[in-house]
Amino acid sequence: MAIEIERKYRVQSLGGLELPKGQEIDQGYLANSGCTVRVRTKGPRAYLTIKFPARRLQETGGALERQEFEYEIPVPDARELLELAPFRLTKTRHLLPNGVELDIFHGRHEGLILAEYESAGGSQPEPLPGLQWQEVTEDRRYSNSWIARNGIPPLD
Repeated sequence: MAIEIERKYRVQSLGGLELPKGQEIDQGYLANSGCTVRVRTKGPRAYLTIKFPARRLQETGGALERQEFEYEIPVPDARELLELAPFRLTKTRHLLPNGVELDIFHGRHEGLILAEYESAGGSQPEPLPGLQWQEVTEDRRYSNSWIARNGIPPLD
């Protein structure tokens, strides 16, 4: 078991930021009742992940903590499970120098860019020049499972 502590941001502008080569991700959601069961291909590998509901960490100013179990599975199995998944999304993930994972969504989610930052204490990431974002950590509409089911959340 792993504990994931993260913050999430909706990116409004990359501000000319040069992105490193990304990795293609195709993920689908098999169940979402109390916990989320996700299957994904990530480059040449595949994973089955179970995530439990998140709780807000008051002492970190709003980071979310959740239990997460992730298992590598054979890619052919993942592809079959993806075909069975009622909700899917595709994205390209870029790993930025400050430890931020930047996801650029494709298909029906085109135009959405999210950034995630995981840290042991729930701290904010170091800023990157030009990158403009808004923290959406506590907005459940920015979970990937919500986006896969419902589409891009409207800007408030």
